[in-house]
Amino acid sequence: MHPGRVPIRTSFVLAALVGAVTAAAAPTLKGRAVWSSPRDAGTTEASVVAFVEQLAKANINTLIMELKTSAGIFWPSQRFAPAVVAVYREFDLPAVLIRECHERKIAFHVWFFDFAEGGNSYVAQQHPEWLALSPDGKPTTAEVLRGQPYRMAWMCPARRPGYTDQWLIPLIKEFAERYDVDAIHHDYVRYPGDLAPDTYCFCDYCLDAIPKYASYYSTTHPDDPLLAPMDRPHLEAHWEKSPRVLPPNWKDYGREMKSRLLLEGSFFPGGNRDLDTFFYEYRVHHVAEFTRQVFEEVRKVKPRMEFSAAVFKNPVQSGRFIGQDWRRFSPWVQYLMPMDYRSHYAGDFETHLDLLAESIQQQKVWARDFAHLWPGVAAYQLYDAEREPLNRLRRLLRDGGKDLVEMQAAFDKVAPRLMTYSPDLRGALEAYLKEPKNPEEPAAKLEAFLANVPEGYYPPERITKTLERVRAQDVEGVVIFSAGGIASARLWDAVGEFFGK
Repeated sequence: MHPGRVPIRTSFVLAALVGAVTAAAAPTLKGRAVWSSPRDAGTTEASVVAFVEQLAKANINTLIMELKTSAGIFWPSQRFAPAVVAVYREFDLPAVLIRECHERKIAFHVWFFDFAEGGNSYVAQQHPEWLALSPDGKPTTAEVLRGQPYRMAWMCPARRPGYTDQWLIPLIKEFAERYDVDAIHHDYVRYPGDLAPDTYCFCDYCLDAIPKYASYYSTTHPDDPLLAPMDRPHLEAHWEKSPRVLPPNWKDYGREMKSRLLLEGSFFPGGNRDLDTFFYEYRVHHVAEFTRQVFEEVRKVKPRMEFSAAVFKNPVQSGRFIGQDWRRFSPWVQYLMPMDYRSHYAGDFETHLDLLAESIQQQKVWARDFAHLWPGVAAYQLYDAEREPLNRLRRLLRDGGKDLVEMQAAFDKVAPRLMTYSPDLRGALEAYLKEPKNPEEPAAKLEAFLANVPEGYYPPERITKTLERVRAQDVEGVVIFSAGGIASARLWDAVGEFFGK
């Protein structure tokens, strides 16, 4: 027998034993990450240290910290100094965070809101020509969502020169040059989706670029209709002859007419209304093109830099509605993190778990070209049933507590849990509903409760059941949104215990 060689019969036995142990053991989660915001870490070295120690205690090994949001930049950038949020002009948050994370073997991904800016952000105010526009020439800030003015200013991903190459890519590159970060994290790497998905972008640049991108006319023979004999039984069968798609008087069309044609028109007069296909392809192309360009630019200064991305759960659907067919990101994004949040699924909690598992299995196929797949779950949204009635009561009390019918309905939903976790608050609300004289007293008790929700009010088994369902799909890692949500729901111990198994 060759030295060190295991006999065949013995190897079969060992393989069987290993297989039995593996089958009995739950899959391990190599990646245990959280999304987080600067307010979770605070603005002092002491607060950052305490925050990172909490992550380590909860067995988190990857922090994804937003440092460019719709509010501005959260580090002392030199090139983009006017966009820096005031308190972070002096306090170098990422320097302290990266140091403390690396000391505890926690990887650090810097989180960028890519194409989403605030309506009052420095860049949106200084460069309105970079904004994505609707067919009537208005930015997203002119929209109304759920009865409220929409505050996000979406930027056009396609325009060159524009936001992408003059602001966003240089900003990301500056951060990569300055800090020893483990990965760059993309978010909002798309077009707006919570507004009319077909509305953006029809800025001057896109109105000119979409016809060029889809070859709706010849640049060498721009006025030639390029008509060919129609000798086939189906109109669309003549597509490869590349006829002129734009009408002869295209230059006379206004923005709204051009937009309508590009979205609702036909490739052939009298044919199917199919030009929306090219419009959506144009958007998908430019979002994916950005991931390529920023990857290549950053790799020039940090050859080993990796990228991660928060994406919507279904790339086929998100490609259509928000220009985010993330299957195309794979050469330039290593960590794919689908946002499989509770709010993205219909049905009750148990139905959501079934749909979550189904989504992850689909994502494993779609994401086969990515190095890492870490589905994301939202801790905060798991507890809407317990939280929303309290928030409704708060709003009603702030409005004077006059709508007793709606107050009673909200109270009935939380009264049983309040009996256990705050009999005092329950009694104050119940007394007010019986005799509505002084809303200040129950309002004060409710504010105190919300500021320090007792542990257990938000059932910890809900987050652990969700994490368990993710782990059961045999994926490499998971991301929780967010550190702030975990803290507000008093879930750090539950998360730490689960990840410690």
